[in-house]
Amino acid sequence: MPSSTASRSALTFIFVVALLDILGLSLLIPVTPYIVREFRSDALTVALLTVVYSIAQFLAAPLLGRLSDRFGRRPVLLVCILGSSVGYFIFGIGGALWVLFLSRLIDGITGGNISVASAYIADVTPPQDRAKNFAMLGAAFGLGFILGPALSGALLPFGYAASAYAAGVLSLLGALVGFFILPESLPRSVRNHEPLKFADLNPLGATSELLRRPILGGLLVAGLVFNFVFAAFVSNIVVFLIGRFNIDAGMVAWALVVGGVVRVGMFPLVGRLVHQFGEKKLALTGLVLEAVTMLVLAFAPVEWVVYPAMILNSIASALIFATLGAMASNQLPLNEQGKLAGVNTALAGLGNIVGPLWAGVAYDSLAPAAPYISGALFLLVAAVIVMPLRVQRPQRFEPSATFGE
Repeated sequence: MPSSTASRSALTFIFVVALLDILGLSLLIPVTPYIVREFRSDALTVALLTVVYSIAQFLAAPLLGRLSDRFGRRPVLLVCILGSSVGYFIFGIGGALWVLFLSRLIDGITGGNISVASAYIADVTPPQDRAKNFAMLGAAFGLGFILGPALSGALLPFGYAASAYAAGVLSLLGALVGFFILPESLPRSVRNHEPLKFADLNPLGATSELLRRPILGGLLVAGLVFNFVFAAFVSNIVVFLIGRFNIDAGMVAWALVVGGVVRVGMFPLVGRLVHQFGEKKLALTGLVLEAVTMLVLAFAPVEWVVYPAMILNSIASALIFATLGAMASNQLPLNEQGKLAGVNTALAGLGNIVGPLWAGVAYDSLAPAAPYISGALFLLVAAVIVMPLRVQRPQRFEPSATFGE
């Protein structure tokens, strides 16, 4: 059994891994349109870079999770971090549009490392504490979207490519530090020793298998619906606010910062809330609260309403990310946590592909508020799916992972 000090040290590094993922993304967001403009001036090309990343992540994440179940979390995680570093450096080098797409393809394949990080958390965390530690990923998301754009802005005097190089250097340093300090979390005795099959290359195989399992299938579908709505929101919110209120970039930036700060602040609260109310009640609360947020934005009469809406969105999403992930994780043994995390990441990638496309079509063809009204309805459907699931509170026991194997 790992010492508490070792476990805390490992979780700290996993937080850094998640933060590096978000930092890489948020560092590139402000500069990508300007880098692409050297080759193409249309907005579709910028969007396609995100789509390529998400498709690659969807295809690769289940396999990475399966590999981590067989060979351990540590080697897969470190290789993925190195791969992301390579992708960022290639993006910085650029020189041609196909090079930019190649870089996002590489980073999408290795960007599935968040699935391995999730499995690592499940390995070293008792079931009753998993929601609290999955909330750590939400805190990393919030902090990344505070630090990334700020760092990207500070690097502008050195050129647009500096942000990509910075992301590459940070990932490379993360891989080097992890090589020396990160212990293995999955003991050989509990690994999945079944030989890899061609079917493991098919992301739909593992996904359909887990979707058919009682309780777990419902949780995964609810997670997919939430990721779809959340991706649609992230991709469309700036366009919506500009169209509705002619809002300036400064207010958008501050609204995003406020949301990030609240999401970070939720991290220490989730564990206490789970202990008092349980994961299922918090998940339902988060889904309903997120639906309310969508409707507040859809019918917001004045621009100052954006700030409380962003606060509600951050609270709700922090609850949903933590509790749905924890409840799903508690349905499976350690040697299937990688598979589950891979499927979760693949479904999130699917949401990141379809959600923005739906938001764009609904905004242009139906009404500017349509992505948010429909999003609220989808979230209420997710709540209805979760409500009847008989998810019991986990029994207390310690993780079985043996560090330093």
